[in-house]
Amino acid sequence: MRLSRTVKWFIVTCVCLIGIAGGFIVGMVATAKMGLIPIYSSSLAASAERTFRLMQKEALDPPDVETATEGVIDGILKSNGDIYARYLPEESFEKYTESMSGTFGGIGVVMEEKDGNVQVVQVYEDSPAEAAGVQPGDWFYAVGDDQRDEWTSTELQLLVRGEPGTDVTITFARPYQEGDTINMRHPLGVPYTVTIERDTIQVPITRYEIIDGNVGYIRLFSFNRNANDEIRADIEKLRAQGAEKFVFDLRSNVGGDFRQALLVASIFVDEGIIVKVESRVDGETIYKASGDAIEPDVPLVLLVDENSASAAEIVAAAVKDHGRGKLVGMNTFGKGSVQSQIPFGTGAVFLTTAHYLGPNGEVINNVGVEPDYIIGMPLDRQFNPSRGENFNEDIQLQEALRVLREQ
Repeated sequence: MRLSRTVKWFIVTCVCLIGIAGGFIVGMVATAKMGLIPIYSSSLAASAERTFRLMQKEALDPPDVETATEGVIDGILKSNGDIYARYLPEESFEKYTESMSGTFGGIGVVMEEKDGNVQVVQVYEDSPAEAAGVQPGDWFYAVGDDQRDEWTSTELQLLVRGEPGTDVTITFARPYQEGDTINMRHPLGVPYTVTIERDTIQVPITRYEIIDGNVGYIRLFSFNRNANDEIRADIEKLRAQGAEKFVFDLRSNVGGDFRQALLVASIFVDEGIIVKVESRVDGETIYKASGDAIEPDVPLVLLVDENSASAAEIVAAAVKDHGRGKLVGMNTFGKGSVQSQIPFGTGAVFLTTAHYLGPNGEVINNVGVEPDYIIGMPLDRQFNPSRGENFNEDIQLQEALRVLREQ
């Protein structure tokens, strides 16, 4: 069977063995060593070609070559059961890069994948989403006429983000409240549709405030490239305002840059192991505190919840295992795996290359980090420091303050 030129190119690319020489950082380009695996290339090529030709002949809506190629790449990446593996073509990769830099065109929400669906876990202040009434906890249901049984965050980002000033129509599902009758056609909640005008989104990094007299409160929204610098600056400002104890809020923080997690943990942990990373290719790598802690002894409580993931869990585990502070909230998400970003054509592939353990060796992936004080609470009752909202209603924060008063 003769293969089309496009499929030949694709198969040769896809059957490359990608070995990571270094770098366990989400958002960091890893150094890749590439070598062909010819034993599989002919069967992969033949299967891909047959499937593509079959769809062109029989499918109700056959894909074009570009769409099929992207699908096969993504399929191979996920063929080992890696739920975090993904292929980002050029446009999607550009949007991902924009989000990591802190500025992009969108509606102003943080989303997280859960059981084949995507939930809003943060709504940025003064964002188009907030103005439209979107709330933390809402589920994505449809974008325009595109309604699916399952979504990925990558698919949604491609549809939701766009040029500032343009509109996007989104249907969300608002979770049922106690006593509501559940419509089995909409098991996630009550659907509602809003048309939102996209705007330039400046991702907030931190918010800080003096609370309870002498407690410095810092909320970190994302481990982007400036997280460590921002937190250190916030601590200095709060110290100048009389802060003697700290609450560090990592709730609904879905992670980000691995390097920033190490640096942020090193603010409070002055020495020792921050995290252990185990890779099939490189074995075990131990990452230690950077040695420039500015608050190695201050009384500290971390707030975490079921949406605290990845980099947030690295910091939580380090603080807990070193006895540097107490954790209050809910068991964390349990994303203890490392996705490496590798250039691939004009885009990039992300695949799981390692998993990490806490300083004491506990597995985090699919387990999470357990708080010292477990308290559940709806997302929409979290304290908003810049507006002073929900201070008394935030029972997790109130518990954190109680713990600090006893220290």
